[in-house]
Amino acid sequence: LYTERITQYVSLPPAALAAPLPALCASVFSPLLLSYFPPAHGIVLAYEDVVLSSSPPSASGATDDQAPVLLRHVDEYAAPFLWATATFLVLRPRRGSYIGARVTAQSKTHITLSYLNLFPVSVLATQLPESWTFEARAADEGVWMTDKGELQGDVQIRLLDFDGRTDGKSKGKGMRLEGSLVSEE
Repeated sequence: LYTERITQYVSLPPAALAAPLPALCASVFSPLLLSYFPPAHGIVLAYEDVVLSSSPPSASGATDDQAPVLLRHVDEYAAPFLWATATFLVLRPRRGSYIGARVTAQSKTHITLSYLNLFPVSVLATQLPESWTFEARAADEGVWMTDKGELQGDVQIRLLDFDGRTDGKSKGKGMRLEGSLVSEE
């Protein structure tokens, strides 16, 4: 996980002039949660430390907290503009990296895990160690048996592939992760 401080030039709806900070958080920053945000080069998990200003922060990132925030009207556009800066917690998955995930479902063809209690991770049976066996317990149910017993709890998996869903069903907020429990050798 990474943190990234990003500044944006945004418009403030006239109805939000009385309470600009909560309005901008609700209309600009909150919709970014759990979606890919190109300036952050990853998926935004959280944001904090939102600062509004009349001009972008200096190269050192410092802003004058005592200065009044002056809004700028552009041409005849009704909504004024200002600079909004926030610190984002960003997920940037990398192929080949290891992540910890919790086993949530098991079948003969694959296991499903949960990463950060937000993102499903699929590990196909072909990506499990050859010594593991599937023990059927009922129709379409069972568990994978490892050298140490039943597969359960948290496991470290190696990311093979990932993809964000932009098909409209998840409104750009879906993430598909595929992993492996087989070493790279």
